[in-house]
Amino acid sequence: MSKKLILITLGTFIATLVIVYFGFIKEYEPHQPIAFSHKIHSGVNNIPCTYCHSYVAKSSQPGIPSVQQCMGCHTYVNAKYDSNDPDRMYEYNGEQIDPNNYLYDGRKRIVFENEIKKLTGYWDRKEPIVWVNYHYVAEHAKFPHKPHIRYGLECTTCHGNVENIDQPRPIVKMQMGWCISCHEEKLDINFKKIAEKHPGMEDLSDFDKRIMSYTGRIRADKLYKNYDHQLGDKHTDEDGAPKLININQEVAWLKDCGTCHY
Repeated sequence: MSKKLILITLGTFIATLVIVYFGFIKEYEPHQPIAFSHKIHSGVNNIPCTYCHSYVAKSSQPGIPSVQQCMGCHTYVNAKYDSNDPDRMYEYNGEQIDPNNYLYDGRKRIVFENEIKKLTGYWDRKEPIVWVNYHYVAEHAKFPHKPHIRYGLECTTCHGNVENIDQPRPIVKMQMGWCISCHEEKLDINFKKIAEKHPGMEDLSDFDKRIMSYTGRIRADKLYKNYDHQLGDKHTDEDGAPKLININQEVAWLKDCGTCHY
């Protein structure tokens, strides 16, 4: 075997090992344009998730804060600290945090002021921040945040304890078996609780249950045989048409593939 062929074979073998390692073994570590720390915002400063992800209970998407929204705080919070001032240090869960020398994500040292300057740079240039998405959902499936949040599911179920880490990584793989197990455990119980409050729920057709699954609403005449229900509600509009009873918590009808698939 010639020396050239040996080098080509060896190079191909090494390249294969590198591809396999980074593609299938090594966990994906996104590098964001700004070293945004969830621990500093959600943990140290106790900012609720919904303050920044404001659409999470209203839309299928959680909503990523705009530069304008970030600047609403950071116009005043500039993180300028004197390195010689001992009062700049503060403690969180037993950890000493130095804004001028912070170990971000366990990988690199950052200065809070410098990262905020990057943010103001986007604001001055009128550019959006292109954040890197690393929560992957297969293209043939859908994960709407709204029904999960309205049901009462905590963000930590899928995202982990974000108040203790800088870059939250998926703690579970969004695979069908995991999703179905969660539905069977939580949402099926919720359906039974709602059925206790609304006589007629169990008699709904699969079609009506699918409508309720998507919208949280069902026509009153589908649940009640008459309009003198014991709750005392008026179940008709002025024109006599049945009103919509709003089921406040959506119910995923587990037997319907359309709940999770396009």
